[in-house]
Amino acid sequence: MKKGNIVLLGLYDPDCFSICILHAILKKAGFNVSSIFLKRQNRDLSMTPASNDEISCLVRQIKRLNPDLVGISVRTVLFQLACRITKEIKQETGSLVIWGGVHPTIRPYQCLESADIVCVGEGEEAIVELAERLSKGEGINDIKNLCFKSNGKIIRNEIRPLIQNLDSIPLPDYSSENKYFVENGLVLPHRHCADIFLTSRGCPFSCTFCCNSVLRQIYQGKGSYVRRRSVDNVIEELIRGKEFRNLKRVAFVDDVFTFDFEWLKEFCLKYKKFINLPFSCYCHPKATNEEMIRILKDAGLTNAGIGIQSGSEKIRHEYFQRYDTNEEILKAVRILHKYGIDFHCDILMENPLETEKDRQEAFNLFLEMPKPFYVNTHSLTYFPELKLTNLLLEKGIISEDDIEDRRQESYKRWCPHLDLTRNKENMFWADLYFLASRKLPKWIVVRLSRSVFLKRHPKLLTLLLIWVARSRSGQYLLYCIRKCRQH
Repeated sequence: MKKGNIVLLGLYDPDCFSICILHAILKKAGFNVSSIFLKRQNRDLSMTPASNDEISCLVRQIKRLNPDLVGISVRTVLFQLACRITKEIKQETGSLVIWGGVHPTIRPYQCLESADIVCVGEGEEAIVELAERLSKGEGINDIKNLCFKSNGKIIRNEIRPLIQNLDSIPLPDYSSENKYFVENGLVLPHRHCADIFLTSRGCPFSCTFCCNSVLRQIYQGKGSYVRRRSVDNVIEELIRGKEFRNLKRVAFVDDVFTFDFEWLKEFCLKYKKFINLPFSCYCHPKATNEEMIRILKDAGLTNAGIGIQSGSEKIRHEYFQRYDTNEEILKAVRILHKYGIDFHCDILMENPLETEKDRQEAFNLFLEMPKPFYVNTHSLTYFPELKLTNLLLEKGIISEDDIEDRRQESYKRWCPHLDLTRNKENMFWADLYFLASRKLPKWIVVRLSRSVFLKRHPKLLTLLLIWVARSRSGQYLLYCIRKCRQH
């Protein structure tokens, strides 16, 4: 029996892991699968809204491909865009639309208001089974992981066990065959060129502001939540990446890359032998030690990210369920600095639970860190169903309209840096965090932090820092300040 056409759609993620893996799986199963990627993020990770022309162009391309099934990877931050695109796809093509991803997994009933079918959990086995049944004209009522409406009733099937052997999943399909990129009203051939790789699924930690805390509960009793590919499987993908994507460096985007030291030791030996490119990864204060960083450095580690989220131990322990101490954070970044590894720290701004004292604690922590480093001043985003979001709702600090699937705010400013749109208080502290991360005399930074004038008018300081950060003259000014201090 002839197998039908399938289109997979990724939004603002032209190297979307889930799309590339599903493409490979469906292709292997004999389906005529195409993948379309709508737009990409800006350099600051914000996203320019899709225009009417771009959405129309996307839908026309889907219509040309004449799919029986359209699969869309949906993130909370793009929920409303996914709703709009789905409506137009169904009007113009009549294709069946299935949503997958973290947001549909967490809020499947909400997503069924737009999609025909929602995949709850991992989609590799479910989408192949669905496609096979549809091609044979068979019923889909008993397919695990699927949630859909039938005769006016919602059917939510059992979740199948998590895939424990990640090596059993085909490597992502990064070929250009049947791949399209849509932007600025144009449909272009798509070529994967990003340097990002993922070696694991799940996070060892359960921070209250992160989706992993909810996903752990959804998958309870379905097998080990944190799983990792074998070293050889990862190396095979990296070798392909060197051949087909002309890699110059590699970025591992696992939530925590350093959680398994024994795996890392084998990985570093083989990575240096077969890949030998500079790479970056995410560390965690509780999963970082000197021996580990030494072997990672020897293998090619040049940049590391480390999550702090709040410089206040009270906020981290009582509200975030992050039980690292400031001393552990300092120890980790000092090790990174000792081995010449550039590092950045993630911190959450616009946190209504933080007081002046908490922000001062963060500032003091940054002052003690070896310089220079980079501070990613993210905005705290209220993702649905998370423990922290629910707590803030119960306290009346936020409303349902502040939750991201309604607010749709973070696509505009996911990782703002020296951001003039912040309120005065957060702008002032973001400026201080920036200053504390630079090679400046400590007494100057402390004196600026005590300025009542700057606290009342932080935009002036922000504009100055933007000039310093972006201009040669500003960089020369920093150099002169440091040299004067030395003499």
